[in-house]
Amino acid sequence: MTYFKIHIKKKEMLLAIGLISLFIMTWSVVSPLFQQHLPNQFFSAARLTNSTETTPFLSTQFASHESTPEVHSATALELDNNNIMAFWYGGTREGHKDVTIYQNIWNNKAKKWGQEKSILSRTFTRDGTARYIRKLGNPVVTRGPDRSIWLFYVSVSVGGWAGSAINLTRSYDEGQSWSAPKRLITSPFLNLSTLIKGTPIHYTDGTIGLPVYHELMGKFGELLKLNKAGDVIDKIRLSWGKTSLQPILFPTSADNAIAMMRYQGKAPNRILMQSSSDAGLNWTAVEKSTLPNPGAGIIGLVLNNTDHHLHSKNHNPLLLLAFNNDTEEREDMSLATSVDNGSSWQVVHAIEENRLEVPDKDQQFAYPWLLQTQNGNIHLLYTWHKSHIKHSVFNTAWLSSKLSDTQQTGDSK
Repeated sequence: MTYFKIHIKKKEMLLAIGLISLFIMTWSVVSPLFQQHLPNQFFSAARLTNSTETTPFLSTQFASHESTPEVHSATALELDNNNIMAFWYGGTREGHKDVTIYQNIWNNKAKKWGQEKSILSRTFTRDGTARYIRKLGNPVVTRGPDRSIWLFYVSVSVGGWAGSAINLTRSYDEGQSWSAPKRLITSPFLNLSTLIKGTPIHYTDGTIGLPVYHELMGKFGELLKLNKAGDVIDKIRLSWGKTSLQPILFPTSADNAIAMMRYQGKAPNRILMQSSSDAGLNWTAVEKSTLPNPGAGIIGLVLNNTDHHLHSKNHNPLLLLAFNNDTEEREDMSLATSVDNGSSWQVVHAIEENRLEVPDKDQQFAYPWLLQTQNGNIHLLYTWHKSHIKHSVFNTAWLSSKLSDTQQTGDSK
């Protein structure tokens, strides 16, 4: 019996030594992320745009065409030829092994979508990262410092979404081909539980800020800083605890920004909010905003128009938010605006609304993405009833008319 106890203790000791050694080896790779933060550069200002169409319009169509039973989590950017390239994941259902990342192009002249195609699979990711890949998830796209297209996406090797990692693949020919993916090093413990949803931001030194979140042993947001090679060189904690995730950022000036997050905690259900005055290096404590939300994905955009009617009297930019305007269900896809850097919001229009007596999880709207193109138009993509990616495009004249209607009725939050 004594030998047995000693033998067990030896096994426990060896296991502990092994875990400590693994942690030390991992820490040696990512320890720079947890040292004193690098001096921050200013937020990079987007090019100002002038609206080319003055007659208000809103048009909608589907970006996906039933290649898969389910689709989710759209992201998009403008190509050099002014077309829109969108990405999402689709398959039998969320988390299924047949899920792949899809791509489609909206022709700006024809005003219509082409046929989607699968571009990134589990096998592609496995071969590029030399890891077993169980499933794929949220994609997020942006431009790299050299104008290449950077496509981030989630993969899971073991367990659920809490075991996620982020991969980066790049295209140097406007999305025609993609480089082998590499796995970002984002965490000191097995490099697990880092996911993405929000729009990346850009700094004046060419680095990229990537909003991320964690779901393992807590739910909280972070901001990763990536260099021109796509390596994580710093990370900043945005929130703490177990109730905040999927941060989005609004850079409102060279050194000021607000962040908003999806909330999953006790009622009342509200979108979370915080701010920074030093280009994202430090953040205020997270607080609940006045905007309701059922713990669902949100997305935001700082409009870059020179149109005077889209700015406040003190010249604050107009912030645009797409979200589910309800505390319990995802039965609408609404737009809200702010002209005072997020202190107050006006709900200006419901792009979709389908209030049911008995809620149906298969008839909902979720995970929006916003993009403003060089002609000033605004594109909104979102998951429609889990089966389609829907696309709405409208101009600033249409948004201005909705703002006027809202100001007349006094609907603000």
